[in-house]
Amino acid sequence: MKRIFLCLLVFTGINVSAAMAEETPVPEFATMFQLSTSDQASVAAAFTQFSLSDCRKKLPTAIRIMNENYNGTDKTTHSVIWNFTDTSAMSSTFGALRECRAWADTFNTVSKNVEWQSQQLLRTLAAGGDYTKDTAYIVWQTNVSDEAAYVKAYKKLMAAQTKNGLVNGAWGLWRVQGGATSDVTHIAYAGAANMEELLATSNPSKAFLAFQKEVAGIRTVHTQNINTVLADL
Repeated sequence: MKRIFLCLLVFTGINVSAAMAEETPVPEFATMFQLSTSDQASVAAAFTQFSLSDCRKKLPTAIRIMNENYNGTDKTTHSVIWNFTDTSAMSSTFGALRECRAWADTFNTVSKNVEWQSQQLLRTLAAGGDYTKDTAYIVWQTNVSDEAAYVKAYKKLMAAQTKNGLVNGAWGLWRVQGGATSDVTHIAYAGAANMEELLATSNPSKAFLAFQKEVAGIRTVHTQNINTVLADL
């Protein structure tokens, strides 16, 4: 599991250093690694130390660590998400991390304090808003049998939700490109600046109820979780 995680992890990245000063681009891909730990402080400290290294500063990547606050019986306590805009950034990061002593040290330190639960490569199918401004999210892990129909219905829903002021943060729909299971083929999310704003519009809207009926035959919701940002590195 550890070797798989390392191989996949060095194959991720997002070029945001310049874009962050202007407008944050929508990542074309995201790689998510989920773990369980009882020592959050040590894990966070290791990643923070890595973020200060010269190696990290040169990498075309953005790393986000999430607290899995409400995820039912899932053993996962945290998710580490690496976003990237294209395959060029992916290749660049892969080559750099292979020779990065700071990353090797970080990975070894983190691995002593966690149990790796899963790894997934995600492709963005639809998205809106600026995810860097949000700190809380609702996440739906789903199984979709007709992607084209679902994407069309999802975009229609989010346009209505945004127009009616029911979605104020970033939102998106991912296809699980690698690491999909019989339960989860697609992941949707909707964010907000904080937990209070996230829960302020939790009652189903007319558009959402119509969406549920429209996709009832092609989508099954596996989990509906709530998570928050622990750190952006």
